[in-house]
Amino acid sequence: MFTQEFWVNRAQFPHEELAKYRGQWVAFSPDGRRIVDSATTLEALEDGLEKAGEDAQHLMFEGVPGPEDDTYLGAEELR
Repeated sequence: MFTQEFWVNRAQFPHEELAKYRGQWVAFSPDGRRIVDSATTLEALEDGLEKAGEDAQHLMFEGVPGPEDDTYLGAEELR
């Protein structure tokens, strides 16, 4: 469902911008250029998108590791 354009843009998404969402779930736009919404839980994200009239099936959900997590942002984020 997601195009090469999405993956290229997602890989180029600014690390500083994504870091603002540490410990949250985010929904990326279909082209991977922006975060449509975020929330601390996946359920809250889905609820917020529904209330905003967004079609979640056209968005990519991603969990962003928090500062207390043992994992780090992906390699593409470590520029």
